Amino acid sequence: MLARSLVAVILSIPATTAIIGLFIALTPTQHWILPSLLMAFPVWIGLACASYQLSRARTAAGLLLSISILGTAAIALLKALGWTTTV
Repeated sequence: MLARSLVAVILSIPATTAIIGLFIALTPTQHWILPSLLMAFPVWIGLACASYQLSRARTAAGLLLSISILGTAAIALLKALGWTTTV
């Protein structure tokens, strides 16, 4: 249970940042930036709670790490291609 708690608290923060950052990078206007930043806490709590629903801590860690890596890579790719709407 301690391993799952550490995975839930520590690895859900970068996954939340990647999800919110990807949403901000894809929004067409800047009117959605503040509401999406305010959604960071509920997304973080949701990811932390969802990690308890998986059968093993290793599975939760792998899922949260893959969300973090893929989200960050998608943001970097969007910025490199110039497809982001915000600076």
